[in-house]
Parts: sequence; C-alpha cells; structure tokens
Amino acid sequence: MQGSDSASLAKDLSIPHAGLIIRKGFHREIDSYSAFTEADGKTTTGLPPILGPRGMKRLFVAGLARTSAFAWTALDARKAGFETYVVEDACRGIDTQGSLAKAWADMAKAGVKRIRSGDIAV
Repeated sequence: MQGSDSASLAKDLSIPHAGLIIRKGFHREIDSYSAFTEADGKTTTGLPPILGPRGMKRLFVAGLARTSAFAWTALDARKAGFETYVVEDACRGIDTQGSLAKAWADMAKAGVKRIRSGDIAV
C-alpha cells in the first residue's frame, strides 16, 4: 500500500548510482502490474521516454509477484525494444494453476532472457 513501510525501499539498500525511481499504481481505478503500462493498456507510467534518452538498452527485472508484475513488465520492456532479463533468484511469485510456467513461456517466446543474479557482471 502506497505510503506504508512495506511499499518503501529497504533502509539498508545502497544504490548511490540510482538517478531515478519510478512509482506505479497511483490510479485507484486501474490495476497496475507492469512498470511500463497500467493494466488498462493505455495509461503509461512514463518509464519508456525516460530510459531511451538516457541510452538504456538493456533492462534487468526483479522483485515480487513474478507471475503478474514480472511478466507484464518484462513483456512490455520487450515491446518497447529493450533487451530484457528477469533475474530469477531476485524474484518471488505465486504459482496458481500453472501461471508461473505460462509466464515463463510467454516471456521466453517474446525474447526475455532468464538469468540468475550471479550471471550479472558488475
């Protein structure tokens, strides 16, 4: 819930190089899963026009609720032309009646790559 401790970034998280944090889910009447576009398919979060001019070409997706938010974000990232990776061990999701397998299959079909955090070179 917006404004709650559970919606905040972890207090010990150190990301001095982060120049921007995008928030989604501000419209009560629209569900929000993707970091790119709200569930109505029309309302944008404003992320694509921010990333492009900054020269971003590759995105790494991580977080909670992989079967909805991760799949939606990763698929929208691919639609926007980004090379997209889902960091499997940095995600947690709920598998309901095969939804997780379907999400992975849909992402693979779209060209989303599945990696582990140790695969990322710093």
